[in-house]
Amino acid sequence: MEQSISYVFGGFSLDTATELLWNKDVTITIAPKTYRLLLYFLQNPERLISHEELFSSVWEGRCVDDSAIRLAVNALRKALQDNPKLPEYILTVHKKGYRFTAKLSIHVALATIKAELSNPLHYRDQTQGLPVHPEHGQHLAELVQALLQSSNGERRLIFLQGEQQVGKTSLLNSFLASVHHSELSVLRARCVQMHGNPEPFMPLLEALERQCREVHGKLLIEQLGELAPSWLTQMSNVLSADELAMLQLKGSQIATLRMLREGAELIERLSKDMTFILILDNAHWSDSDTLDLLNFLMFRCSATKLLIIVSYRSCDKGAGVQRIAKMQAELVVRGFGKEIVMQRALS
Repeated sequence: MEQSISYVFGGFSLDTATELLWNKDVTITIAPKTYRLLLYFLQNPERLISHEELFSSVWEGRCVDDSAIRLAVNALRKALQDNPKLPEYILTVHKKGYRFTAKLSIHVALATIKAELSNPLHYRDQTQGLPVHPEHGQHLAELVQALLQSSNGERRLIFLQGEQQVGKTSLLNSFLASVHHSELSVLRARCVQMHGNPEPFMPLLEALERQCREVHGKLLIEQLGELAPSWLTQMSNVLSADELAMLQLKGSQIATLRMLREGAELIERLSKDMTFILILDNAHWSDSDTLDLLNFLMFRCSATKLLIIVSYRSCDKGAGVQRIAKMQAELVVRGFGKEIVMQRALS
């Protein structure tokens, strides 16, 4: 799938599809090495980048000296009209490296091959391009990179952790607002604190039932009936009495393991041809069955374009965090998962 990212900062934008730098409506000509340097800065905003890291990542380990970096940085500063004595974009950290400090927004576009009508979980942005907090720029870039990997068929699970009110929801809203294409499917489920044993798969069931009432709900109900009838049986509010009775005749006994298998089949069908983002908010309150399903999905072998984001408070002492920690330890080592830790901004 063709993909393009636009990085917007100040009055400038960099388009990765055309490799062009724009200053409002004017194209700025830059050398290939200058383009790669700028792109690397944009992919790593607000982070100190050492000379050694630039040699390895931008110059790909070629044998060059520090003057090559200085020349490229000077060329980039000239293109951006950035005064090194009063830098707006590129800050020099003496004897350590550089830091890209501009406020940044990221827009992702993936080429479309199907109409919206064939996508029962078509994402409709309701955030109206929310601004990204400067301290969240690096995390946004990491989420965008995970999305691009997923769109190329690499399953990814992001563990997004942080304290209450640290900005996890704001980051996720900004991330979804940065993605624009009709092939994107999104299911966002939210866990709530329950006393006693929660219903298996409750956050996913509620999120799917809500989507069944949307514009493309009929198509989703059809897919549930075909691939996950045990899930559809739990959603009596979206079926007529006759439909529910017919469904119950097909399989009156609902087992958790059956729901796990059918849930995996449904999610893989939804992410076979279209990039699918599944978000589980407040996962520290999740039931174990929902977490088992997400873990199970990461070890299946079929081709999918699936990105799962588990957002949780790591400081919570409940069973959900313990289960997430076990998942994270195994998936990160295997290269399926990535941890993003959000810190509270220093006042």
